[in-house]
Amino acid sequence: MPNRKPYRNLNALLAKNEYSEIDFSDFLGEDSPVTQLEVLEQHNFEGALYIRNSQEKRPRWASLVDEIAGMEIGVLSNKSSSAVLILRVDGRVLAFTFGYGRFLLNTCYFEQDFGLRTALNTLNHQSLRSVDLHTLEDQPIQKKTQATRGSEASVFGIDIFRDVLRAVTGSPRAGVGYKNISGGDAFYSFGIDMVVADIPQIAANLLGYCELEIYKRSFDWVDNIRRVKDEASIASLNESLLEAVKTRNRGIVLTMPEIIEWDSVLGFSFTRSKHELSPTIDTNKYLENVDPNSVSIESLRRDRLYITDMHDNEFGHSIYKYLYFELDDDDAKNVFFGGNWYEINNSFMRAIDATLDRIGLSGIQFPGVQTWVDDNKKMIEKEGDYNQRVAHDLRFHLLDKRLVKSSKTTSPIELCDLLTSEKQMIHVKHRKGGSAGLSHLFAQGSVSAEALLGDRMFRKEARKVLRRVDSDAHDLVPIDGLKSADYEIIFLILGDDNASVKSSLPFFSKVNLARVYENISQRGYAVKIAGAAVVARDAA
Repeated sequence: MPNRKPYRNLNALLAKNEYSEIDFSDFLGEDSPVTQLEVLEQHNFEGALYIRNSQEKRPRWASLVDEIAGMEIGVLSNKSSSAVLILRVDGRVLAFTFGYGRFLLNTCYFEQDFGLRTALNTLNHQSLRSVDLHTLEDQPIQKKTQATRGSEASVFGIDIFRDVLRAVTGSPRAGVGYKNISGGDAFYSFGIDMVVADIPQIAANLLGYCELEIYKRSFDWVDNIRRVKDEASIASLNESLLEAVKTRNRGIVLTMPEIIEWDSVLGFSFTRSKHELSPTIDTNKYLENVDPNSVSIESLRRDRLYITDMHDNEFGHSIYKYLYFELDDDDAKNVFFGGNWYEINNSFMRAIDATLDRIGLSGIQFPGVQTWVDDNKKMIEKEGDYNQRVAHDLRFHLLDKRLVKSSKTTSPIELCDLLTSEKQMIHVKHRKGGSAGLSHLFAQGSVSAEALLGDRMFRKEARKVLRRVDSDAHDLVPIDGLKSADYEIIFLILGDDNASVKSSLPFFSKVNLARVYENISQRGYAVKIAGAAVVARDAA
Protein backbone atom coordinates (compact mmCIF):
# COMPACT_ATOMS: atom_id res chain seq x y z
CA MET A 1 0.00 0.00 0.00
CA PRO A 2 1.47 3.40 -0.97
CA ASN A 3 2.23 5.88 1.79
CA ARG A 4 -0.70 8.19 2.45
CA LYS A 5 0.07 11.86 1.96
CA PRO A 6 -0.15 13.91 5.17
CA TYR A 7 -3.26 16.06 5.67
CA ARG A 8 -2.57 19.79 5.88
CA ASN A 9 -4.61 22.97 6.11
CA LEU A 10 -3.50 25.72 3.71
CA ASN A 11 -4.32 29.42 3.52
CA ALA A 12 -3.88 31.06 0.12
CA LEU A 13 -3.98 34.57 -1.37
CA LEU A 14 -3.72 35.69 -4.99
CA ALA A 15 -1.74 38.79 -5.95
CA LYS A 16 -3.36 41.31 -8.27
CA ASN A 17 -2.38 40.78 -11.87
CA GLU A 18 -0.57 44.11 -12.14
CA TYR A 19 1.90 43.00 -9.44
CA SER A 20 2.76 39.65 -11.02
CA GLU A 21 6.30 40.70 -12.00
CA ILE A 22 7.50 42.49 -8.87
CA ASP A 23 10.02 40.95 -6.45
CA PHE A 24 8.62 38.54 -3.91
CA SER A 25 9.98 40.63 -1.04
CA ASP A 26 7.85 43.58 -2.15
CA PHE A 27 4.72 41.73 -1.05
CA LEU A 28 5.83 41.92 2.58
CA GLY A 29 4.79 44.64 4.97
CA GLU A 30 7.36 47.33 5.69
CA ASP A 31 7.72 46.36 9.35
CA SER A 32 8.01 42.60 8.85
CA PRO A 33 11.27 41.33 10.47
CA VAL A 34 11.88 38.18 8.45
CA THR A 35 14.50 35.76 7.28
CA GLN A 36 14.33 34.82 3.59
CA LEU A 37 15.00 31.23 2.62
CA GLU A 38 15.38 29.95 -0.93
CA VAL A 39 13.18 27.16 -2.25
CA LEU A 40 15.20 24.05 -3.07
CA GLU A 41 15.76 23.64 -6.81
CA GLN A 42 14.55 20.04 -6.65
CA HIS A 43 11.00 21.29 -5.99
CA ASN A 44 10.88 22.84 -9.48
CA PHE A 45 8.95 26.03 -8.79
CA GLU A 46 9.87 29.69 -8.52
CA GLY A 47 9.32 30.99 -5.04
CA ALA A 48 10.67 32.30 -1.75
CA LEU A 49 9.99 31.37 1.86
CA TYR A 50 9.89 34.05 4.58
CA ILE A 51 10.06 33.21 8.30
CA ARG A 52 9.29 35.82 10.93
CA ASN A 53 12.07 36.42 13.44
CA SER A 54 10.15 35.81 16.65
CA GLN A 55 11.05 36.08 20.31
CA GLU A 56 9.63 34.39 23.35
CA LYS A 57 7.61 36.69 25.60
CA ARG A 58 5.97 36.10 28.95
CA PRO A 59 2.16 36.52 28.75
CA ARG A 60 0.64 39.62 30.36
CA TRP A 61 -1.05 37.55 33.05
CA ALA A 62 2.20 35.86 34.12
CA SER A 63 2.97 38.43 36.84
CA LEU A 64 -0.41 37.79 38.45
CA VAL A 65 0.23 34.03 38.51
CA ASP A 66 3.75 34.67 39.87
CA GLU A 67 2.26 36.69 42.72
CA ILE A 68 -0.28 33.98 43.52
CA ALA A 69 2.45 31.32 43.62
CA GLY A 70 5.00 33.56 45.38
CA MET A 71 7.63 32.85 42.77
CA GLU A 72 8.46 33.46 39.12
CA ILE A 73 7.13 30.59 37.05
CA GLY A 74 9.69 30.06 34.34
CA VAL A 75 7.68 27.75 32.07
CA LEU A 76 5.23 30.53 31.10
CA SER A 77 6.03 31.96 27.69
CA ASN A 78 4.36 32.92 24.42
CA LYS A 79 5.93 32.45 21.03
CA SER A 80 4.04 33.11 17.81
CA SER A 81 5.33 31.47 14.65
CA SER A 82 4.77 32.97 11.21
CA ALA A 83 5.81 32.02 7.70
CA VAL A 84 4.73 32.75 4.16
CA LEU A 85 5.58 31.02 0.89
CA ILE A 86 5.32 33.24 -2.18
CA LEU A 87 5.51 31.61 -5.60
CA ARG A 88 4.90 32.38 -9.24
CA VAL A 89 2.75 29.96 -11.28
CA ASP A 90 1.44 30.49 -14.82
CA GLY A 91 2.45 34.15 -14.67
CA ARG A 92 0.54 34.86 -11.43
CA VAL A 93 1.78 35.20 -7.86
CA LEU A 94 0.17 33.35 -4.96
CA ALA A 95 1.02 33.32 -1.27
CA PHE A 96 0.51 30.46 1.20
CA THR A 97 0.59 31.57 4.83
CA PHE A 98 1.41 29.52 7.92
CA GLY A 99 0.67 30.42 11.53
CA TYR A 100 0.36 34.20 11.69
CA GLY A 101 1.92 34.56 8.25
CA ARG A 102 -0.90 36.73 6.92
CA PHE A 103 0.39 39.57 9.08
CA LEU A 104 3.70 39.52 7.21
CA LEU A 105 1.97 40.56 3.96
CA ASN A 106 0.88 43.90 2.61
CA THR A 107 -2.66 42.82 1.69
CA CYS A 108 -3.25 45.80 -0.64
CA TYR A 109 -1.25 43.87 -3.27
CA PHE A 110 -3.73 40.97 -3.21
CA GLU A 111 -7.15 40.36 -4.79
CA GLN A 112 -9.70 41.30 -2.15
CA ASP A 113 -12.40 38.89 -3.32
CA PHE A 114 -10.17 35.90 -4.12
CA GLY A 115 -11.01 33.99 -0.94
CA LEU A 116 -14.76 34.42 -1.10
CA ARG A 117 -15.05 33.88 -4.86
CA THR A 118 -12.87 30.74 -4.82
CA ALA A 119 -14.79 29.34 -1.86
CA LEU A 120 -18.13 29.84 -3.61
CA ASN A 121 -16.75 28.15 -6.75
CA THR A 122 -15.47 25.10 -4.83
CA LEU A 123 -18.18 24.64 -2.19
CA ASN A 124 -21.18 22.36 -2.34
CA HIS A 125 -23.81 25.09 -1.99
CA GLN A 126 -25.98 22.81 0.15
CA SER A 127 -23.18 22.18 2.65
CA LEU A 128 -22.79 25.63 4.25
CA ARG A 129 -22.02 25.54 7.96
CA SER A 130 -21.17 29.18 8.62
CA VAL A 131 -21.96 32.51 6.95
CA ASP A 132 -20.55 35.97 7.80
CA LEU A 133 -22.65 38.95 6.69
CA HIS A 134 -22.38 42.72 6.72
CA THR A 135 -25.96 44.01 6.78
CA LEU A 136 -26.52 47.49 5.38
CA GLU A 137 -28.88 48.84 7.99
CA ASP A 138 -28.93 52.49 9.06
CA GLN A 139 -26.41 51.32 11.62
CA PRO A 140 -24.46 48.64 9.70
CA ILE A 141 -24.45 45.26 11.43
CA GLN A 142 -21.89 42.48 11.17
CA LYS A 143 -23.12 39.01 12.04
CA LYS A 144 -21.95 35.40 11.92
CA THR A 145 -24.50 32.59 11.63
CA GLN A 146 -23.74 28.91 12.09
CA ALA A 147 -25.84 25.85 11.26
CA THR A 148 -25.73 22.55 13.12
CA ARG A 149 -25.30 20.70 9.82
CA GLY A 150 -24.53 21.54 6.21
CA SER A 151 -27.33 23.67 4.76
CA GLU A 152 -28.16 25.83 1.76
CA ALA A 153 -28.02 29.63 1.89
CA SER A 154 -31.77 30.10 2.47
CA VAL A 155 -31.42 28.56 5.95
CA PHE A 156 -29.29 31.52 7.07
CA GLY A 157 -31.98 34.14 6.38
CA ILE A 158 -29.87 36.13 3.92
CA ASP A 159 -31.45 39.31 2.56
CA ILE A 160 -30.00 39.68 -0.94
CA PHE A 161 -30.99 43.37 -1.06
CA ARG A 162 -29.05 44.42 2.04
CA ASP A 163 -26.56 41.71 3.02
CA VAL A 164 -22.95 41.80 1.89
CA LEU A 165 -21.48 38.29 2.09
CA ARG A 166 -18.11 38.43 3.84
CA ALA A 167 -17.17 34.79 4.43
CA VAL A 168 -18.48 31.22 4.11
CA THR A 169 -17.51 27.79 5.44
CA GLY A 170 -18.64 24.43 4.11
CA SER A 171 -17.74 21.19 2.38
CA PRO A 172 -16.34 20.91 -1.16
CA ARG A 173 -18.41 20.02 -4.18
CA ALA A 174 -17.72 16.75 -6.01
CA GLY A 175 -14.43 16.64 -7.90
CA VAL A 176 -12.63 19.42 -6.00
CA GLY A 177 -10.64 17.09 -3.77
CA TYR A 178 -10.33 19.37 -0.74
CA LYS A 179 -11.69 18.82 2.76
CA ASN A 180 -13.05 21.73 4.79
CA ILE A 181 -13.29 25.01 2.87
CA SER A 182 -13.52 28.60 4.16
CA GLY A 183 -13.20 31.80 2.21
CA GLY A 184 -13.55 35.47 3.01
CA ASP A 185 -12.13 38.59 1.40
CA ALA A 186 -8.57 37.84 0.22
CA PHE A 187 -8.04 34.56 2.13
CA TYR A 188 -8.99 31.07 1.00
CA SER A 189 -8.52 28.18 3.46
CA PHE A 190 -8.84 24.49 2.70
CA GLY A 191 -7.68 21.09 3.83
CA ILE A 192 -5.81 18.73 1.50
CA ASP A 193 -3.65 15.63 1.52
CA MET A 194 -0.41 16.87 -0.01
CA VAL A 195 3.38 16.94 -0.16
CA VAL A 196 5.73 19.72 -1.29
CA ALA A 197 5.84 18.40 -4.85
CA ASP A 198 2.08 19.06 -5.15
CA ILE A 199 2.34 22.80 -4.45
CA PRO A 200 2.68 24.03 -8.07
CA GLN A 201 -0.38 22.00 -9.15
CA ILE A 202 -2.36 23.14 -6.11
CA ALA A 203 -1.54 26.76 -7.00
CA ALA A 204 -2.54 26.21 -10.64
CA ASN A 205 -5.81 24.62 -9.54
CA LEU A 206 -6.59 27.64 -7.32
CA LEU A 207 -6.08 29.96 -10.27
CA GLY A 208 -8.56 27.92 -12.25
CA TYR A 209 -11.13 27.76 -9.47
CA CYS A 210 -10.95 31.52 -8.97
CA GLU A 211 -11.82 32.17 -12.63
CA LEU A 212 -14.93 29.96 -12.62
CA GLU A 213 -18.42 31.42 -12.42
CA ILE A 214 -20.11 28.42 -10.83
CA TYR A 215 -20.98 30.64 -7.86
CA LYS A 216 -23.54 32.50 -10.00
CA ARG A 217 -25.83 29.47 -9.95
CA SER A 218 -26.65 30.03 -6.28
CA PHE A 219 -24.79 33.18 -5.26
CA ASP A 220 -25.09 35.62 -8.16
CA TRP A 221 -26.38 38.23 -5.69
CA VAL A 222 -22.95 38.52 -4.02
CA ASP A 223 -21.90 40.80 -6.88
CA ASN A 224 -24.67 43.29 -6.09
CA ILE A 225 -22.95 45.17 -3.26
CA ARG A 226 -19.38 44.81 -2.06
CA ARG A 227 -17.71 46.71 0.71
CA VAL A 228 -14.40 48.09 -0.56
CA LYS A 229 -11.56 46.95 1.72
CA ASP A 230 -8.49 47.23 -0.49
CA GLU A 231 -6.43 50.09 0.94
CA ALA A 232 -5.22 51.26 -2.47
CA SER A 233 -8.78 51.40 -3.83
CA ILE A 234 -10.02 53.21 -0.72
CA ALA A 235 -7.20 55.75 -1.08
CA SER A 236 -8.14 56.37 -4.72
CA LEU A 237 -11.85 56.71 -3.89
CA ASN A 238 -11.05 59.05 -1.01
CA GLU A 239 -9.16 61.27 -3.47
CA SER A 240 -12.37 61.50 -5.52
CA LEU A 241 -14.28 62.30 -2.34
CA LEU A 242 -11.82 65.05 -1.47
CA GLU A 243 -12.07 66.51 -4.96
CA ALA A 244 -15.86 66.57 -4.62
CA VAL A 245 -15.55 68.41 -1.29
CA LYS A 246 -13.06 70.92 -2.72
CA THR A 247 -15.26 71.68 -5.74
CA ARG A 248 -18.45 71.66 -3.62
CA ASN A 249 -19.92 68.94 -5.77
CA ARG A 250 -23.72 68.97 -5.51
CA GLY A 251 -23.65 65.19 -5.08
CA ILE A 252 -22.01 65.54 -1.66
CA VAL A 253 -24.61 65.22 1.08
CA LEU A 254 -24.35 65.18 4.86
CA THR A 255 -26.84 62.65 6.15
CA MET A 256 -27.59 60.87 9.39
CA PRO A 257 -26.50 57.20 9.25
CA GLU A 258 -28.48 56.54 12.43
CA ILE A 259 -31.96 57.27 13.73
CA ILE A 260 -32.52 60.18 16.13
CA GLU A 261 -35.59 61.83 17.63
CA TRP A 262 -36.13 64.63 15.13
CA ASP A 263 -38.83 66.41 17.09
CA SER A 264 -36.31 66.98 19.89
CA VAL A 265 -33.73 68.60 17.57
CA LEU A 266 -33.36 72.39 17.68
CA GLY A 267 -30.79 72.62 14.90
CA PHE A 268 -27.50 71.65 13.31
CA SER A 269 -24.15 73.42 13.03
CA PHE A 270 -20.56 72.71 12.03
CA THR A 271 -17.03 73.10 13.33
CA ARG A 272 -16.38 76.45 11.62
CA SER A 273 -19.93 77.82 11.99
CA LYS A 274 -20.87 76.41 15.35
CA HIS A 275 -23.24 79.19 16.38
CA GLU A 276 -25.24 79.25 13.12
CA LEU A 277 -28.01 76.74 13.74
CA SER A 278 -29.99 75.40 10.79
CA PRO A 279 -33.26 73.44 11.12
CA THR A 280 -31.96 70.82 8.67
CA ILE A 281 -28.48 69.55 7.83
CA ASP A 282 -27.28 72.20 5.38
CA THR A 283 -24.42 70.57 3.47
CA ASN A 284 -23.60 73.78 1.60
CA LYS A 285 -23.04 75.63 4.87
CA TYR A 286 -20.30 73.16 5.74
CA LEU A 287 -18.72 73.08 2.27
CA GLU A 288 -18.64 76.89 2.03
CA ASN A 289 -16.43 77.03 5.13
CA VAL A 290 -13.96 74.37 3.96
CA ASP A 291 -10.58 75.59 2.70
CA PRO A 292 -9.95 73.68 -0.58
CA ASN A 293 -6.19 74.10 -0.12
CA SER A 294 -5.99 72.40 3.27
CA VAL A 295 -8.89 69.94 3.39
CA SER A 296 -7.88 66.28 3.83
CA ILE A 297 -9.40 63.00 4.90
CA GLU A 298 -7.93 63.64 8.35
CA SER A 299 -9.60 67.06 8.56
CA LEU A 300 -12.93 65.53 7.48
CA ARG A 301 -12.56 63.07 10.35
CA ARG A 302 -11.74 65.90 12.78
CA ASP A 303 -14.51 68.26 11.66
CA ARG A 304 -17.77 67.90 13.51
CA LEU A 305 -21.46 68.04 12.76
CA TYR A 306 -23.12 69.34 15.93
CA ILE A 307 -26.68 68.47 16.87
CA THR A 308 -28.33 70.80 19.39
CA ASP A 309 -31.50 69.61 21.11
CA MET A 310 -34.37 71.58 22.62
CA HIS A 311 -32.61 71.62 26.00
CA ASP A 312 -29.45 73.16 24.50
CA ASN A 313 -27.51 69.92 24.79
CA GLU A 314 -24.91 69.64 22.02
CA PHE A 315 -23.59 66.42 20.46
CA GLY A 316 -20.68 66.30 18.00
CA HIS A 317 -20.20 63.71 15.25
CA SER A 318 -17.41 63.21 12.71
CA ILE A 319 -18.18 64.75 9.31
CA TYR A 320 -16.40 61.82 7.62
CA LYS A 321 -18.89 59.33 9.03
CA TYR A 322 -21.88 61.43 8.00
CA LEU A 323 -20.86 62.19 4.40
CA TYR A 324 -22.80 60.54 1.60
CA PHE A 325 -21.47 60.50 -1.97
CA GLU A 326 -22.16 58.44 -5.09
CA LEU A 327 -19.41 58.05 -7.69
CA ASP A 328 -20.16 56.53 -11.11
CA ASP A 329 -17.90 54.88 -13.66
CA ASP A 330 -18.53 52.62 -16.65
CA ASP A 331 -18.69 49.32 -14.78
CA ALA A 332 -19.98 50.11 -11.29
CA LYS A 333 -21.18 52.72 -8.86
CA ASN A 334 -19.26 53.45 -5.68
CA VAL A 335 -21.14 54.77 -2.69
CA PHE A 336 -19.62 56.38 0.40
CA PHE A 337 -21.86 55.97 3.43
CA GLY A 338 -21.30 55.69 7.18
CA GLY A 339 -17.53 56.05 6.77
CA ASN A 340 -17.23 53.13 4.32
CA TRP A 341 -17.01 52.73 0.55
CA TYR A 342 -19.26 50.25 -1.25
CA GLU A 343 -19.08 49.06 -4.86
CA ILE A 344 -22.49 48.65 -6.46
CA ASN A 345 -22.90 46.48 -9.53
CA ASN A 346 -24.51 48.48 -12.36
CA SER A 347 -26.90 45.70 -13.32
CA PHE A 348 -28.12 45.60 -9.71
CA MET A 349 -28.50 49.38 -9.79
CA ARG A 350 -30.58 49.16 -12.97
CA ALA A 351 -32.75 46.47 -11.38
CA ILE A 352 -33.40 48.71 -8.36
CA ASP A 353 -34.30 51.65 -10.62
CA ALA A 354 -36.64 49.40 -12.64
CA THR A 355 -38.42 48.42 -9.41
CA LEU A 356 -38.75 52.05 -8.36
CA ASP A 357 -40.24 52.89 -11.75
CA ARG A 358 -43.17 50.66 -10.84
CA ILE A 359 -43.96 52.75 -7.76
CA GLY A 360 -46.46 55.41 -8.79
CA LEU A 361 -46.88 58.91 -7.39
CA SER A 362 -49.79 59.53 -5.04
CA GLY A 363 -52.74 61.44 -6.45
CA ILE A 364 -53.13 63.39 -3.20
CA GLN A 365 -51.96 67.00 -3.43
CA PHE A 366 -50.11 67.35 -0.14
CA PRO A 367 -49.47 70.89 1.15
CA GLY A 368 -45.88 72.09 1.44
CA VAL A 369 -43.75 71.97 4.58
CA GLN A 370 -43.63 75.42 6.11
CA THR A 371 -40.46 77.34 6.97
CA TRP A 372 -40.06 80.67 8.73
CA VAL A 373 -37.54 82.80 10.62
CA ASP A 374 -37.80 83.17 14.38
CA ASP A 375 -35.28 85.23 16.34
CA ASN A 376 -32.91 85.19 13.33
CA LYS A 377 -33.10 81.40 13.21
CA LYS A 378 -34.52 79.54 10.23
CA MET A 379 -37.20 77.13 11.42
CA ILE A 380 -38.97 74.26 9.66
CA GLU A 381 -42.27 72.63 10.50
CA LYS A 382 -41.98 69.47 12.59
CA GLU A 383 -43.46 66.21 11.39
CA GLY A 384 -45.99 66.18 14.20
CA ASP A 385 -47.16 69.73 13.47
CA TYR A 386 -47.35 68.99 9.74
CA ASN A 387 -49.44 65.88 10.35
CA GLN A 388 -51.85 67.80 12.56
CA ARG A 389 -52.26 70.55 9.97
CA VAL A 390 -52.82 68.13 7.08
CA ALA A 391 -55.29 66.07 9.12
CA HIS A 392 -57.29 69.21 9.87
CA ASP A 393 -57.13 70.76 6.38
CA LEU A 394 -57.73 67.57 4.35
CA ARG A 395 -60.00 65.86 6.91
CA PHE A 396 -57.71 62.88 7.39
CA HIS A 397 -57.63 60.77 10.54
CA LEU A 398 -54.58 61.68 12.65
CA LEU A 399 -52.90 58.52 13.97
CA ASP A 400 -49.40 59.93 14.53
CA LYS A 401 -47.96 58.58 17.81
CA ARG A 402 -51.09 56.49 18.46
CA LEU A 403 -49.57 53.06 19.06
CA VAL A 404 -51.30 49.76 18.44
CA LYS A 405 -50.39 46.46 20.12
CA SER A 406 -49.43 43.57 17.88
CA SER A 407 -48.70 39.92 18.57
CA LYS A 408 -46.13 39.93 15.75
CA THR A 409 -43.89 42.81 16.91
CA THR A 410 -41.78 43.29 20.02
CA SER A 411 -43.46 46.62 20.84
CA PRO A 412 -46.61 48.55 19.83
CA ILE A 413 -46.46 50.26 16.42
CA GLU A 414 -48.32 52.96 14.51
CA LEU A 415 -50.92 51.87 11.98
CA CYS A 416 -49.79 54.96 10.01
CA ASP A 417 -49.46 58.71 10.55
CA LEU A 418 -52.51 59.71 8.53
CA LEU A 419 -55.45 57.63 7.31
CA THR A 420 -58.02 58.71 4.73
CA SER A 421 -61.62 57.55 4.44
CA GLU A 422 -60.57 55.82 1.18
CA LYS A 423 -58.23 53.55 3.19
CA GLN A 424 -55.04 55.33 2.17
CA MET A 425 -52.43 54.74 4.88
CA ILE A 426 -49.90 57.58 4.83
CA HIS A 427 -46.49 57.25 6.52
CA VAL A 428 -44.62 60.55 6.90
CA LYS A 429 -40.94 61.37 7.41
CA HIS A 430 -38.74 64.44 6.97
CA ARG A 431 -36.19 64.34 4.13
CA LYS A 432 -33.80 66.10 6.50
CA GLY A 433 -33.28 62.78 8.26
CA GLY A 434 -31.29 61.41 5.34
CA SER A 435 -30.86 57.71 4.69
CA ALA A 436 -31.51 56.58 8.25
CA GLY A 437 -34.85 58.33 8.63
CA LEU A 438 -36.07 57.29 5.20
CA SER A 439 -35.16 53.65 5.70
CA HIS A 440 -37.03 53.78 9.01
CA LEU A 441 -40.03 55.24 7.15
CA PHE A 442 -40.13 52.36 4.65
CA ALA A 443 -39.66 49.75 7.37
CA GLN A 444 -42.49 51.32 9.36
CA GLY A 445 -44.85 50.96 6.39
CA SER A 446 -43.81 47.36 5.79
CA VAL A 447 -44.24 46.25 9.41
CA SER A 448 -47.65 47.93 9.66
CA ALA A 449 -48.86 46.36 6.40
CA GLU A 450 -47.82 42.88 7.49
CA ALA A 451 -49.41 43.26 10.91
CA LEU A 452 -52.65 44.60 9.44
CA LEU A 453 -52.98 41.62 7.11
CA GLY A 454 -51.75 38.84 9.35
CA ASP A 455 -52.53 39.80 12.96
CA ARG A 456 -56.15 39.70 14.13
CA MET A 457 -55.19 41.16 17.50
CA PHE A 458 -53.56 44.12 15.74
CA ARG A 459 -56.74 44.77 13.74
CA LYS A 460 -58.84 44.58 16.88
CA GLU A 461 -56.60 47.02 18.77
CA ALA A 462 -56.41 49.31 15.71
CA ARG A 463 -60.21 49.56 15.71
CA LYS A 464 -60.10 50.73 19.34
CA VAL A 465 -57.58 53.44 18.45
CA LEU A 466 -59.63 54.52 15.43
CA ARG A 467 -62.82 54.68 17.48
CA ARG A 468 -61.12 57.14 19.84
CA VAL A 469 -60.11 59.28 16.87
CA ASP A 470 -63.51 59.18 15.15
CA SER A 471 -66.55 57.18 16.20
CA ASP A 472 -67.04 55.92 12.63
CA ALA A 473 -63.39 55.38 11.68
CA HIS A 474 -63.10 51.88 13.15
CA ASP A 475 -64.97 50.45 10.16
CA LEU A 476 -61.91 51.24 8.02
CA VAL A 477 -60.23 48.20 9.59
CA PRO A 478 -62.47 45.13 9.78
CA ILE A 479 -61.61 42.45 12.35
CA ASP A 480 -62.15 39.68 9.81
CA GLY A 481 -62.29 39.56 6.03
CA LEU A 482 -59.72 42.32 5.47
CA LYS A 483 -58.65 42.63 1.82
CA SER A 484 -55.21 44.14 1.26
CA ALA A 485 -56.24 45.24 -2.25
CA ASP A 486 -58.62 47.75 -0.63
CA TYR A 487 -55.67 49.67 0.87
CA GLU A 488 -53.08 52.03 -0.54
CA ILE A 489 -49.85 52.62 1.34
CA ILE A 490 -48.29 56.02 0.72
CA PHE A 491 -44.79 57.08 1.75
CA LEU A 492 -44.76 60.87 2.11
CA ILE A 493 -41.33 62.52 2.25
CA LEU A 494 -41.27 66.06 3.61
CA GLY A 495 -38.78 68.35 1.89
CA ASP A 496 -38.96 66.82 -1.62
CA ASP A 497 -41.43 67.55 -4.36
CA ASN A 498 -43.11 64.84 -6.42
CA ALA A 499 -40.89 65.41 -9.44
CA SER A 500 -37.69 64.49 -7.59
CA VAL A 501 -38.87 62.39 -4.67
CA LYS A 502 -37.62 59.06 -6.10
CA SER A 503 -34.54 60.19 -7.98
CA SER A 504 -33.11 62.13 -5.01
CA LEU A 505 -33.22 59.19 -2.62
CA PRO A 506 -29.81 58.02 -1.36
CA PHE A 507 -28.85 54.67 -2.89
CA PHE A 508 -29.37 52.58 0.25
CA SER A 509 -32.77 54.19 0.76
CA LYS A 510 -33.62 53.18 -2.82
CA VAL A 511 -32.59 49.62 -1.98
CA ASN A 512 -34.80 49.59 1.12
CA LEU A 513 -37.75 51.12 -0.73
CA ALA A 514 -37.44 48.57 -3.55
CA ARG A 515 -37.32 45.73 -1.03
CA VAL A 516 -40.34 47.05 0.89
CA TYR A 517 -42.29 47.62 -2.32
CA GLU A 518 -41.67 44.04 -3.47
CA ASN A 519 -42.70 42.75 -0.05
CA ILE A 520 -45.99 44.58 0.47
CA SER A 521 -47.13 44.78 -3.16
CA GLN A 522 -46.87 40.98 -3.33
CA ARG A 523 -49.28 40.93 -0.39
CA GLY A 524 -51.82 42.79 -2.52
CA TYR A 525 -51.39 46.37 -1.30
CA ALA A 526 -51.09 49.32 -3.67
CA VAL A 527 -47.91 51.31 -2.95
CA LYS A 528 -47.36 54.97 -3.80
CA ILE A 529 -44.83 57.65 -2.94
CA ALA A 530 -45.22 61.41 -2.60
CA GLY A 531 -43.27 64.54 -1.75
CA ALA A 532 -44.11 67.75 0.04
CA ALA A 533 -41.90 70.65 -1.02
CA VAL A 534 -40.59 73.28 1.37
CA VAL A 535 -42.56 76.57 1.25
CA ALA A 536 -42.39 79.85 3.14
CA ARG A 537 -45.10 80.08 5.80
CA ASP A 538 -46.61 83.19 4.24
CA ALA A 539 -46.99 81.35 0.93
CA ALA A 540 -48.71 78.34 2.45
